[in-house]
Amino acid sequence: MYKLGICLFFMNFAHAEVIDLHLMNRRDQQQQYYHRLLQESLLAEGYRVNIIAEPEMPVARVNKVLESGDLSVHWFLQTAERDKRFLRVDIPLSFGLIGQRLLLIKKGQSAAYSRVKTLADLQAINKRAGLAQGWFDVMVWKENQLPVYEQIGDWQVLFKLLAAGNRDVDYFPRGAIEILDDLAAHPDLEIEPDLLLSYERDFVFYVSPRYPQLRNQIEKALQAALASGLQRRLFDQLLFPKVKQLNLNKRTVINLNTSNKY
Repeated sequence: MYKLGICLFFMNFAHAEVIDLHLMNRRDQQQQYYHRLLQESLLAEGYRVNIIAEPEMPVARVNKVLESGDLSVHWFLQTAERDKRFLRVDIPLSFGLIGQRLLLIKKGQSAAYSRVKTLADLQAINKRAGLAQGWFDVMVWKENQLPVYEQIGDWQVLFKLLAAGNRDVDYFPRGAIEILDDLAAHPDLEIEPDLLLSYERDFVFYVSPRYPQLRNQIEKALQAALASGLQRRLFDQLLFPKVKQLNLNKRTVINLNTSNKY
């Protein structure tokens, strides 16, 4: 009977629907979490998943290839514009932690932020955030009257500008789930020790408008993954260990306004 059960399992798996996912390839823990969440949640629903890795690209290019269908799915902060262009899967992915922003700064510059306790204080010191053109944070920083430098093209140039002490970039706000990976790759920078800039928005998956059935398949799979605890287990395994190192509950929280129009 046991052997029969094994045979039936493999027969069913062999005949399961195959889902090809064209996903952008970034070699970090955050990407591993999103890829594994998609793969394991769909597998739990009985699908076979084939991930085709696409090269990393600027956000403007991601928008184009996601719209055309050359990219199947991507993770973005939820915005009204993206809701119009793509098919949103309405399951938050980072449990709100991507909206908890810490400041990556050049080594030795933390004293410039030592007296900042409020949004007004941060506005008053007139330090400029480095952000990539098209990022959600650009709109948030502008709404909160915080100076912004917008990098066109390769967003990773911002690390070089920051390390060089370029006058255009004083700090680079990064999510709690990603900043330690950034620091490991750029040891000439440091994390400002006291501040936490917070807004209420999370990453969600957006599916190409070419694939409405895929959107439904992913949403059903993620709902089940959230209910079963699969999503939380993957998050705790791949991302949360680093978040714990940041002592977020001991930081001075500055809440940023986010408009419903974007």
